[in-house]
Amino acid sequence: MRILVDSSTLIALARIGKLDVLKTVFENVYITTMIKKEILKEESPDAEAFKEAIHQWIHVIEYKGNPVELKKYGMDSGEASLFLAAQSNDRLILDETNARRFAEAKGFKFTGLIGLIVAAVRAGKLMRQEGLEVINKLAMGDFRIKLELYLWAQEEIERT
Repeated sequence: MRILVDSSTLIALARIGKLDVLKTVFENVYITTMIKKEILKEESPDAEAFKEAIHQWIHVIEYKGNPVELKKYGMDSGEASLFLAAQSNDRLILDETNARRFAEAKGFKFTGLIGLIVAAVRAGKLMRQEGLEVINKLAMGDFRIKLELYLWAQEEIERT
């Protein structure tokens, strides 16, 4: 099973200095060539962090098909490329509503970033304090999180 990660998850973690959480939890993750292009934009302040991780623990894979064909489902090219690369036993890390709906409709296993952090604490892959730090930093930054989800995650992590 591969873990395929969308650019929004990578960018959100890099912006709070916690990109390595993915390495801690999974050891290796996969992105498509399209997502690599999105995260390595020259103006990105996080490009250096991504360059260090790519080919070490972030692996770049190809996809087949045209991502534009999936835009009608409300996804951007990066999200669409994940679905074009995904195999039935892969798990996707997605936060955008349209991508999650598409994953569910197609029978893909997926989770969002907040659910991932909670699961990692429950599994002992992240310490409780680090899990709380990550969700707090995400909530204080520009990561979109509903209050109910934030409160649920905080409660679940503290209960662990």
